[in-house]
Amino acid sequence: MAVRLANASEGVNRTLSVVFVCLLLVASLSVPVVAVTAGSEPESVRNEVPTRQFHDHGGESIEISDGLESGDGTVEVVVRFEEATIPDSATETGSEERLEDHADETQAPVLEYVDSTPGVSVETEFWVTNAVLLEVDIDRVALETFGEFPAVEAIHENFELSVPEQPAVNTTDRSGPTSGIESETEIRTQQPTRGVELLNAPDVWEAYDTRGDGVRVAVLDTGIDADHPDLELATDDPSNPTYPGGWAAFDATGDRIEGSTPHDTGTHGTHVSGTVGGGAATGTQIGVAPDAELLHGLVLSDTSGSFAQVIAGVEWALEEDADVISMSLGSAGRHRQLIDPVRNAVDSGTVVVAAVGNDGVETSGSPGNVYDSIGVGAVHESGAVPSFSGGERINRSDWQSAPSSWPSSYVAPDVVAHGVGVVSTVPGGDYQAMPGTSMATPHVSGAVALMLSVEPDATPEEISTALYRTAWKPGQAGAPTNGPATDVRYGNGIVDAKTATDSLVAAHSDIDATTGGGADETSAMIPRATPAFSGPVIVAVSIVVLAVSVGSLLTARSIARETDNGDR
Repeated sequence: MAVRLANASEGVNRTLSVVFVCLLLVASLSVPVVAVTAGSEPESVRNEVPTRQFHDHGGESIEISDGLESGDGTVEVVVRFEEATIPDSATETGSEERLEDHADETQAPVLEYVDSTPGVSVETEFWVTNAVLLEVDIDRVALETFGEFPAVEAIHENFELSVPEQPAVNTTDRSGPTSGIESETEIRTQQPTRGVELLNAPDVWEAYDTRGDGVRVAVLDTGIDADHPDLELATDDPSNPTYPGGWAAFDATGDRIEGSTPHDTGTHGTHVSGTVGGGAATGTQIGVAPDAELLHGLVLSDTSGSFAQVIAGVEWALEEDADVISMSLGSAGRHRQLIDPVRNAVDSGTVVVAAVGNDGVETSGSPGNVYDSIGVGAVHESGAVPSFSGGERINRSDWQSAPSSWPSSYVAPDVVAHGVGVVSTVPGGDYQAMPGTSMATPHVSGAVALMLSVEPDATPEEISTALYRTAWKPGQAGAPTNGPATDVRYGNGIVDAKTATDSLVAAHSDIDATTGGGADETSAMIPRATPAFSGPVIVAVSIVVLAVSVGSLLTARSIARETDNGDR
């Protein structure tokens, strides 16, 4: 009998040991499971359409711009619809298709209404932001009527965007073949301009044997002199004077002007185009990425254009598979009407680079101050920030209906580049020095082109991360900032194209080494931040599981003793 009891007790203890070990394993495994669950977020969060408090889907009210509410007669209005939600898993092509399909579906009821209603007509339909430009006789059709359509969220003016006003800086017009060169002794084959040199672009050319090959950069501006000896505009048919695939011009309603041939309505567009991809016909290398494919969309007439023109230009750039959109234009202040076009372009895989403006500290302009764009300020060749360069700290709450995925505050600009006395191309085969964040912006666009030429599969997020992490500020002996707090004059700092490219290449090498190139590269390069609540949750769950384990063990041992005593 004693032997039987001993064996029974030994069997119970062995069973209890197994149960205890299993419970401990459950507890340990629960930690990473909870961590992953708490630290992840739904794919739709990144592109979640913010709730618009002003919109009543019962058809009672929509937000109408102040300038329209007091108007009369015939007005031009932009009707904005709810935006599409783009999953993080969507491809670039899939994102554009989703945007187009969503626009077709949600705009259809309004377009049908317009077709059958006197006093209102359709001028242009858009998909990169879900909008329609209408001409409305508000004496016959009240704007509030559009609130009857559930997908309509707001109505605003076809407002103006413009070239930032040129600052009063002492610069000299240096026309002629030695523009940008202080003396003939400095002239040598493909001598880079000071801005190209400050950007460290020549080191990228040498180290990676590329000058932007295979990358398409769309400049949206006042036009371009395609006959300039230092400019080569992309075209699908060299015999066609309209430069198909490389040139487009849009009127104030956003309609493309058929049969238009390349021209510049001012000088600004030719100048910034030269900084992106100009050559070295004079012996001076003026462009950052001279081998990139240069596209140009005329969206400004002389110095200004409309919202519809700019949005049409963005759509055209995406349709032409532009990898980079460069916009040395904007409107002072915060214009949330430009948030969705920028975000949707970025979601389609295109890097958006924009000037922050020339109104000095505590100012910035849109789209350069939209969080998803790369906002650019200016510096002297010495690295000092000129007084005209815009910059400010922006709170998310400063925007009306800003995306919830944005940080609570951030700084514009994101980065800075050479923007004082920048020598580049102007119409008529000449060259001129100009100042402004407009001139700094194409330097950064060219740097992005170099990075994409080396790593063509890099995402917009990877590009911006590499630029920001490697930017530097005077006083750091050229050392990268490596992520310290930004400031309103430099943002993250001065762009260094070489160290940014090195950082991007290293990140992709790490991805290839650890995943064989098959993992999600964005998440591998930029670790997703764990929410603040995940730590306490993990600890709490672990404590509960361990408590249950210990309690189960004690209870089981008590039962075992009672069983032994009963047998005795």
